[in-house]
Amino acid sequence: MKKNIVAVLLVIALSTAAAFAATNPPNSSFDVTTNVGGINKMKITAAAFPANGNPSAFDSAAAFAGPLGVTASGTQTFSAYLSTMSNNRVGYKVTMSATAMSSTVSSATAYINYTVGVNSKSLTTAGATAVTPVEVITVSSLTGLASQSHQISLSVDATSFDAAVEGSYSGTVTFTYTAN
Repeated sequence: MKKNIVAVLLVIALSTAAAFAATNPPNSSFDVTTNVGGINKMKITAAAFPANGNPSAFDSAAAFAGPLGVTASGTQTFSAYLSTMSNNRVGYKVTMSATAMSSTVSSATAYINYTVGVNSKSLTTAGATAVTPVEVITVSSLTGLASQSHQISLSVDATSFDAAVEGSYSGTVTFTYTAN
């Protein structure tokens, strides 16, 4: 009889342990999600933009207040930087193009040429002839928010400046940002 009681108690003990094991609640979880918008910014700033800046600081960075007034040939003294900020995973590029300074009076156009440079790349205008744009920034991929800032230089051609006819001259340097 003792053996039967022990056997019954053993069965009850095992049943109770199995019952407690089966009463654990299932795992609980929740997902965390977000969408990060694209940041693709470019501006000509009056000072170098720091590499660790943020989008609001970029937006409030002082812009270069042009136009650049030229009074003599040669290297021009001014403070302007091509600044970019991006989080584009597959990168971006910036090209630079320029038109010679020109003045038109009675359908006769005169030109003053110059060389503009940024990030160790440059191009020189050639009067009425269009020049091929130059790629000045190439970023193939990014792993996070990044910015760049490169000083812009400009030198006016002495020959065309010294030989220019009177008049008001203007030309345009254009930077084009393209997300990959």
